[in-house]
Amino acid sequence: MRTETNDILFAYWNAVRSGRMAPRRFEIEPSQIASILPDTFILEFEAPSAYYYRLAGTRICETLDRELRGEQFVEGWRENDRFALQRHLTSVRKLGAVSRMLIEAASPKAELVRFELLILPLMHSGESIDRFLGALVAIDPPNWLGTRPLAEFRIIETESTYPADDVAEETAPTAMGPRIEPPVLPNIRSARIVRQQRRQFRVYQGGLSQTGKET
Repeated sequence: MRTETNDILFAYWNAVRSGRMAPRRFEIEPSQIASILPDTFILEFEAPSAYYYRLAGTRICETLDRELRGEQFVEGWRENDRFALQRHLTSVRKLGAVSRMLIEAASPKAELVRFELLILPLMHSGESIDRFLGALVAIDPPNWLGTRPLAEFRIIETESTYPADDVAEETAPTAMGPRIEPPVLPNIRSARIVRQQRRQFRVYQGGLSQTGKET
């Protein structure tokens, strides 16, 4: 994470999740993340492929200069990036992925500002993921932010992780007894998929990561 807000939100979500693919919506207590609520939002999935704001924090609404409740999440994004955004939301909904994006927007004076977007899965009813907890946080926010309209968001970099997979891999039984990881690429489930512009990377923890670097 590049922002403290998203560090806090992910840590809280992960604690409430307690090893499951996703926590339930009613388990999220706003009072536990009161300090970051202005930067958070909740989305609702509506079949076949729509995602609507159910709630949006005051700072997000001020930044985008409008009330977002009821608006489609893909509104206000560059046309070329909407498909990629839908694809990431589908991964969050179907696979329990955690999606982090570095995005950019510009003021009418062509002043650029970057944001870190975090999207986390939630279950509302039944066993399917149909709610999403997220945060949109400006990185080094300029003093004009919130006073000038922003042009369409543009995706700079994306990263998907699957935090429930490690637990599933370790605990899932098989007909032959406890599951044993194959010796080749044992960390594939803990890899992070990073996309930057048109390039894609799979980042593994290990090797030089012991010294704070990733290989």
